[in-house]
Amino acid sequence: MKQQPSTRTRLISVISIVLILAVIAFYLYLLHIGAAQRMLRSIRQMGAPGILIGVMIQTIVNILPVPGEFTSIVLMEIYGPVWGGVYSWVGGLLGAIGAMYLAKWITRPFFGQLARPFLDKVKELLHKQETFGLLLLRFVPLVPYHLVNYTAGLLQVKLWVFIWTTAVGILPYTIAVSSLYAGVRQGSLKWGIIGGVVFVALYAIGLYVKKRKETV
Repeated sequence: MKQQPSTRTRLISVISIVLILAVIAFYLYLLHIGAAQRMLRSIRQMGAPGILIGVMIQTIVNILPVPGEFTSIVLMEIYGPVWGGVYSWVGGLLGAIGAMYLAKWITRPFFGQLARPFLDKVKELLHKQETFGLLLLRFVPLVPYHLVNYTAGLLQVKLWVFIWTTAVGILPYTIAVSSLYAGVRQGSLKWGIIGGVVFVALYAIGLYVKKRKETV
């Protein structure tokens, strides 16, 4: 029998969505009055400290169970699709490591219960081949990024294996987001197409893996 989401899980999801929408609405308001443009310029003019602050914010967002796409777009607004994408990727990697240790040291009781169905499936997958299993999970966009991080912490995955599979695994998604940003924001048809193709490819991989698991 399929388990229904707990009240706590639904509450967390609702709060996360509300917070994200509130941040987006506030940012759009800042854009409307021109404050956002001035703020982005001031951060860009800070040089290295501004980059460190941006990466740190991206890292914190990726540690918490909330989407990090908004901060990724902000980084691209400040530093462009290439360097903004690089800083977003660095923050994604550091955030994944931080989330893994968060689950391992602090939130084991909470996330162990929250991720139990997914945890059992991942444990079975990693038991067969840890490295390939982690890399596959990273390439499949249908598997939540944060849940993989927390699950890796709960399953005591080897740190180096987790780091390099995350670094490689989140790269295609980062490239897709950066390319789509360049296509939409800067009017580059070529990069927009590249981003769309990468997204479709990742989605197709996810559907293939899901279908293959159902037939096994």
